[in-house]
Amino acid sequence: AVEGEPNLAIALALSGRTTDWDAVKRAATRLRHRDYGFRDYYVDVRQAFPELQLYTVTREEYKAGHRDISAGLTPDEEYRRTLGALFALYWLARVGIDGECGLSFGVDDDWAPRKIPEQEDLDGSAALKKRLTFYCNTPWKKLLQLLVDAGMLTERGGRGGAVEVAVPRMCAMLALTAIHDVFKVEALLPRVRPEHAPFKGFAAGDVINDHDVAMYYVLDHFPEALPSFAGLDATQRHSVLFTQSKMSFNHGWLVQAEAPPHALFARFKRVIMAGGGKPPPPPRRCPRRE
Repeated sequence: AVEGEPNLAIALALSGRTTDWDAVKRAATRLRHRDYGFRDYYVDVRQAFPELQLYTVTREEYKAGHRDISAGLTPDEEYRRTLGALFALYWLARVGIDGECGLSFGVDDDWAPRKIPEQEDLDGSAALKKRLTFYCNTPWKKLLQLLVDAGMLTERGGRGGAVEVAVPRMCAMLALTAIHDVFKVEALLPRVRPEHAPFKGFAAGDVINDHDVAMYYVLDHFPEALPSFAGLDATQRHSVLFTQSKMSFNHGWLVQAEAPPHALFARFKRVIMAGGGKPPPPPRRCPRRE
């Protein structure tokens, strides 16, 4: 039996497929090229990441009423949700080109982002009015700056310069997006080996039924099981592994002011203090006035 053994179960499910790093780098490098269309990107990410097929893995023996996905979705739904996350990354990285329209209004039958609707198109369409409101009210420059601050994009010559892709970091983000939820597939959940116990509250022999902890366990102890992680350079692997730490940071609590600072940031601070994060860059000095 291979269930519970990630190095065996995942290898069996991948059927020998490996990451197509040419496709990964092509997707990352060309994300902000005007002629790099949405369909081109879809083809590249589908070709690049073999782990995408893990979302459709099911047990040989089905349980009555059981979906094999811990989120309560069907495998096909979880797969489509992962593709949706990859699509969102494409449009966010293209803010200032066509990302605003693509993320707000979707694409037409030719995979091209739809234009801003005319007034006659809005009449009688509540959904289209909501999309237009989203388009008009979203702080697009701040979203683009978020990707710059995360190191996925850079500004040539400093703040205000032309925005370019930081290819190694973007490759890591693409890979993380592709693999992030594969352990919602219950057939792939790892079992803690005795030599790794205890692990984040799980004892030897326990199935790690928290998909985030399961991912951390596999990336930490069986990194070669997921080729799109194993093929990243050491710096990017470290960053991806850090994102899977149990930081207990609830963004909803933050934006809605639902928790005191200690409950919100205490665990997050411990992870950073343990060496999982890098210190902030030194503050910029204002140029001297002559």
